Amino acid sequence: MKILIVEDNPINYRMLQSLLAAYGEVEVAVNGKTGLAAFELAYQKNDPIDLIFLDIIMPEMDGHELLRMVRKYEHDRGIKTEKDQVAVVMSTSQERTESVITSFELGAHHYFLKPYGKEELEDLMDIMGFKKLAKA
Repeated sequence: MKILIVEDNPINYRMLQSLLAAYGEVEVAVNGKTGLAAFELAYQKNDPIDLIFLDIIMPEMDGHELLRMVRKYEHDRGIKTEKDQVAVVMSTSQERTESVITSFELGAHHYFLKPYGKEELEDLMDIMGFKKLAKA
């Protein structure tokens, strides 16, 4: 499984990276523009991202704009059903109703409020149907 974390705060992305490593290969992008480039490159290499953890408030391109671009990229390539789209978890420290609504309108699958810990992340991954990798 390929996971992309798009997060500008080093403390947040390092913590997520550490926790998500149990589920697969994890890549980090520190803003929306580099996140979009990573998503597109993985798709072009025929090794698409399975899950994106996407911060909403970031410089250069915010999470909502990135999600809009990801869904457009998929739509332009004939990927239109939710089951075929990359799973997206929006994450933010602000619990604003309009932000939650916008996230789901743009095609997010889940909304995750910071701060979060290992148990909350594991519960979310279980709800989404993602399992930890078997230990060698």
